[in-house]
Amino acid sequence: MKRTLTLVAMLLFAIPVLFAQRYDLKYYLPEDIRTFNENIPSPEKYFGFEVGTQHITYDQLVSYMRELDRVSERIEILESGRTYENRPMLYMFIGTPENIRNREKIREKNLELAKPELSGKLDLQNMPVVNWLGYSVHGNEATGMNASVIVAYMLAASEDEFVKNILQNNLIILVPSINPDGGNRYANWVNTNKNLTPNSDENAREFREPAPSGRSNHYWFDLNRDWLLAQHPESKSRLEIFYKWLPTMVNDYHEQGNATGTFFSPGIRNSTNPLIPDENWLLTKKISAYHSKMLGKIGSMHFSKEDFDDFYTGKGSTLPDLSGAIGILYEQPNPRGVTRERNGITITLAAMVRNQVYCSISALMASTELKTEMLGFQRRFFADRKKMADNDPVKGYVFGSSKDISLSIEFIDMLRAHDIKVHELTKAITINGKSFEPGSAWVVPSGQQQYSVVKTMFERLTTFRDTTFYDISAWTVPLAMNIRYAELRDQGKVAGAEISGTEQIRNGKSIEPVQMSNYIYFMEMNDYFSYRLLYSLMDKGIIVKSCDKPFSFYADGAEREFSRGTISIPVVEQRMSPQELNRTINEALNETGNKNLKIYSCEAGQSAGDTDPGSNHFRVISKPSVAVLTGKGASYGSAGEVWHLLDVRYRIPVSLIDWDSFESMNLDKYNVIVINSALRMTKEATALLSAWAKSPGKTIIATGTAYRTTNELGISNIESVREKAANDTTSPGTYEQYLNLRKTSRVNGVIMAARIDETSPVAFGLEGTEIPLFKNRDLVIAQPKNRFVTPVRYTANPLMAGYLQTRYSDMFKNTPAILTGKGLVYFSDEPYFRAYWLGSSRLFMNALFFRELMVREAL
Repeated sequence: MKRTLTLVAMLLFAIPVLFAQRYDLKYYLPEDIRTFNENIPSPEKYFGFEVGTQHITYDQLVSYMRELDRVSERIEILESGRTYENRPMLYMFIGTPENIRNREKIREKNLELAKPELSGKLDLQNMPVVNWLGYSVHGNEATGMNASVIVAYMLAASEDEFVKNILQNNLIILVPSINPDGGNRYANWVNTNKNLTPNSDENAREFREPAPSGRSNHYWFDLNRDWLLAQHPESKSRLEIFYKWLPTMVNDYHEQGNATGTFFSPGIRNSTNPLIPDENWLLTKKISAYHSKMLGKIGSMHFSKEDFDDFYTGKGSTLPDLSGAIGILYEQPNPRGVTRERNGITITLAAMVRNQVYCSISALMASTELKTEMLGFQRRFFADRKKMADNDPVKGYVFGSSKDISLSIEFIDMLRAHDIKVHELTKAITINGKSFEPGSAWVVPSGQQQYSVVKTMFERLTTFRDTTFYDISAWTVPLAMNIRYAELRDQGKVAGAEISGTEQIRNGKSIEPVQMSNYIYFMEMNDYFSYRLLYSLMDKGIIVKSCDKPFSFYADGAEREFSRGTISIPVVEQRMSPQELNRTINEALNETGNKNLKIYSCEAGQSAGDTDPGSNHFRVISKPSVAVLTGKGASYGSAGEVWHLLDVRYRIPVSLIDWDSFESMNLDKYNVIVINSALRMTKEATALLSAWAKSPGKTIIATGTAYRTTNELGISNIESVREKAANDTTSPGTYEQYLNLRKTSRVNGVIMAARIDETSPVAFGLEGTEIPLFKNRDLVIAQPKNRFVTPVRYTANPLMAGYLQTRYSDMFKNTPAILTGKGLVYFSDEPYFRAYWLGSSRLFMNALFFRELMVREAL
């Protein structure tokens, strides 16, 4: 009986092999790579299946790479950081045993390329190229992750002179998966739904991965847009290694959604960011000949110089260009499973994995044969950057405000992630009416090694050589964070000591204990993280109020002006003793760990103005209980932004709920529901949500096209302005014009100035009457008839940065950006775009916490 069961088990495990086409190493590697060290296990031997017959999961990949590290002297693995789902980020250093032993010396020599005072003495001929191979930043573009095991095995085990020559001339940093969480999510989906018998029907479940797809990370962000922004642990880990080594070549392996050939850089020449020298494009074109020749050997169709650009500097193939590297993008046709048929063309996982392997080899061939040319380019790049910085009339930037030091700390963290030097401000200065004080403002000099990265973070472009954009056209970081900043031109010596990081700012003072009060406590809402403290106070059962106007009160022995939105905690109205209340307040404050937050303890009879704490201007606000709608038709990227904002930034619990499960839910437990897109809900679901929305104490926060859903719910009548089509003309147009129109007729991520009603609850805690907003769609909202429901509207000349056609600029003038009404707060665009728009995210947080104070008029 036991023997029979064993035989059955063996047959079951053999089934996938019986039905699958075989893909051995001869299939994946060119003919000059055929001899391997038998002591190093091949992927097939280790996994028990051939690469290309099923998707490798991340835990399998990690296990195999660690085995290669154990048995090969050519590999050293560094684990640096963990993902949100606690998966390790692996960086594999690969080279000759001698280079691996001497990698620290190689690193130090390589960094001298960025130092003009030393780089001229370097012997480039005897230096290896630091070559970065990064795979599958989009988890469901998994051919890269699968190819990484073939490439790693080849480099670890091959005894062929071809590979040994590569190892001698390169020190390789191989990142097998830049997005472990997304990659694992996708692998599990395909492996769970694929057939044993190959099936290429693209209608099959195997090829129809549901949202949220494995493209994104845990919070559904696109990590290939986070290279500059550095908001996620995967990116922070990656940038730490990148700047520690400053690789000369960075290869970024992707897939595209159609059945065309493989794309590899260079992209559209005229769409290259002006901070990238033209020599980069020319050298990339020279390298492309290696890819073309290599793919030609196996008959793979390919192209370059079109469709993709190098303009947005936050991508994996573009940011490295700002550090003198040659960043190269590869886009393979996407198999979306194991074997897929699309437009009559069969695309297999194995064939696309082979393309990625071949492009990895061609990249290594290019860096080997063009070594001195590539190293020489990087050396010249940094020498030229120094000259540019010396001649730049902008000598640096100053930023910061005493009202919100936490926001400046967030910005400094981003700057330091890019190895950008930040200095203390030595004296008070005023530039263009903006005042900056030591202790709450900092200086970023232009004249430093990362000059180009400094420029791309601070500059505001509005003129462009080419007006077609693959991604956004503006990303000015201090505008996104709504941080006060100014250019330094002729301000004398204002840059003091360099700061090593934000810890010294955070450690500069201790959390100030809140003194006992028998009357009232106050907390202003100026600091970015004041919402975290506010939620904690509410969660601990403390009753809080908010004042809708400024007032004066004696605090800390002096008269103090408190701004609109200030939180009050009246002692007598609590369900706990004064002593317990004080302990609870201090506990909440200490739990934040934020030394910039302060709660004032005040006593009766200390009012210094016309408004007293017992006034009707102080109104109770309740703890938000939040659900974000997901399900069919939801925008998971936008929903993920809200999830991340509340969960990660503020530690506020969020329930992600599918609208098609409403019938089995008790929606009454939520007082806020967030909708990020126009949902095509059933009549039953619409009725349930409508009834909830119209009940007392409930608020919907909606963004973008979600106004259509709120209209269907019967709680709004928001209208959009229908612009006249760009091609609505009597003159005939060509087909080429039509194709170009598709690229230029949309709003490609611009920064717009908006006027804000500083008296509105949506503006509590903010400085000034204008705020930068991100606009990423051509949606124009019509002005409602009620004049009290538009607290934020675009200015008469709204464009601050980016490309915007004149017709759009005219259409957006003075139109609503945010609407607030009875039971609804509506944002025309996402306020927390890519997790770095911290300035406008505060508008969302105000909508969340001060929703009960909004105007009660119908929208």
